[in-house]
Amino acid sequence: MSTLPVVTSSINDIDAFRNTGDITVNLLNHFDDPFTTGLVASFNLDSSTVNNLNNVLENSNLVTGTTNVLLFDQEGQGAPLTVQNFLNYVNDEDYVNTIIHRSVPGFVIQGGGFIAEGLADALNADPPNPPSAIGVVPSDDPVVNEFSSERSNLRGTIAMAKLGGDPNSATNQWFFNLADNTFLDDEEYGAFTVFGEVLGQSDLDTLDTIASIDIFNGRIFFDQPAFKELPLILDDPNQTPTEDEDFVRYSNITVAQGSELTFEVVDNSNPSLVNAIISNNQLVLDDIPDQVGTAEITIRATDLAGDFVEDTFSVTIDDSVDPTMGPLDTAFFRFQNSNVPGTYLYATGAEAQNIRDNFPVFVEEGVAFNAAIEPNDELIPLYRFQNNQLPGTYLFVGEQERISIKEDPNFSNALAEEGIAFYAYGAGANEETAFSRFQNSNILGTYLYAAGGEADNIRNNFPNFLEEGVAFEATI
Repeated sequence: MSTLPVVTSSINDIDAFRNTGDITVNLLNHFDDPFTTGLVASFNLDSSTVNNLNNVLENSNLVTGTTNVLLFDQEGQGAPLTVQNFLNYVNDEDYVNTIIHRSVPGFVIQGGGFIAEGLADALNADPPNPPSAIGVVPSDDPVVNEFSSERSNLRGTIAMAKLGGDPNSATNQWFFNLADNTFLDDEEYGAFTVFGEVLGQSDLDTLDTIASIDIFNGRIFFDQPAFKELPLILDDPNQTPTEDEDFVRYSNITVAQGSELTFEVVDNSNPSLVNAIISNNQLVLDDIPDQVGTAEITIRATDLAGDFVEDTFSVTIDDSVDPTMGPLDTAFFRFQNSNVPGTYLYATGAEAQNIRDNFPVFVEEGVAFNAAIEPNDELIPLYRFQNNQLPGTYLFVGEQERISIKEDPNFSNALAEEGIAFYAYGAGANEETAFSRFQNSNILGTYLYAAGGEADNIRNNFPNFLEEGVAFEATI
């Protein structure tokens, strides 16, 4: 394959303190597929083309007739201008009912320039007029040549066709390389810009099937000089085409965004020290309470073509407490309930990971604050209540408000206590950052906790969130 994932920056070894809480690593900062952002084009053969190929060719067993192509759209090593040029034609539906108009087995198959519609009617006209069944794809302005020797014309790649002697003349036509046509990389031949590559063997098989059918010289029949090597699906190669189904025709080309890379933990030498979990391209290292030692972690990044690269680093948990953290040593993550916009849940450790793994409705927004999970004489407990009337929405309160809720039937029936959520400094302690509580007046009984710039933004721009005062102090 032309494109391979790379390690852009090795993950540094991590030294942490005992009970440090979750450590997160953004893996997209360390791995990349330098050619692509994960954009995939699907070249979809018309169903009649697939049926004809299966009927005419003894060894053909096409199912969908789709060729999936990974587009090289990333700035830097990709060909973003060429991909955007291609996307313009796709988005304008210019490739609907386009045909492969040139096939040279062992070399290329070429399309994107011509449409075939209404051949049977054209042949039945008086007089017969086969050229009237052929349409030309309207061309946009030419695209600048983005040839790179890093994107060679290898088997399974797709490149832009252009006029001889003019490297910046590519418009709508493209071709698939059926072999390693590295001579097309030479300036003598025009240095053709590769802008994508098929994803796998089944996609190559579809191209090879197309290349295996007989070639018809259609220059005179269709009055089209480009049709010298026109592939047609005919029972008898000595026949002339009679209907649209005789062409290799694409019903359309569609484009979808895939994941540029997927990540997995392939080795953790010491799972009794730390859980290493992937979530939303983040590596979450959740240390096991009161454990110390070292673990070697290996992360694998796999691209859409199935190629992968790995990186290994160590995590060392030291038998001490981070002196800079004070008692607030555990990161709490904020999750927004997408079913009830503007409502939030705060969680850490195993609960946070359970939410990531099993509750996709809760969208992770990052670390909200650092608090404590163990009692401390300087800290107050914050209790969590779930709103029975709006499942998945929560309230966090101190001891005095907890008592008030439990004593008032109106509140105690609506709010179910779930226990202590975390420990933090109380309002007015002036030890850490003050977190204010805002109630969402659009959805009564739902709350948001914020500090600093976020709190100011809420006050200035979201009048439906009513500030109720400082709820606690924590680190950010």
